[in-house]
Amino acid sequence: MHASEQIFNILSELVDGNIYPLFVPETAPDSDRYIVYQIISTEPDNTLDGTTGHEWVRVQIDVYCNDYDEMLALSSRVIGRLNGITPSNYLGVQHLYEANQYRAIIEYEFWQTFV
Repeated sequence: MHASEQIFNILSELVDGNIYPLFVPETAPDSDRYIVYQIISTEPDNTLDGTTGHEWVRVQIDVYCNDYDEMLALSSRVIGRLNGITPSNYLGVQHLYEANQYRAIIEYEFWQTFV
């Protein structure tokens, strides 16, 4: 299963479906909390025979909230759920404040099959 599909399925209910790949569409409902995720890079598992259909995928998951404590709590729940994807590597989180919202930037690597 693709990492993007897993991320969407696992995290969607945490933000009432306000989760988006790459950017928030203009038609999205206003929400005080939402998630945006994107694949940053991939590292394929290749052999002498060619590609295997497997790869490590580096993903950035951005959690946005209007309240700082809510952002910390939601980020914790996101990390807890993503740890259920195996194998995966949690690479850390960074907290920011921008455009009147609190943001957590969470980075992960996941093993995915793309064939």
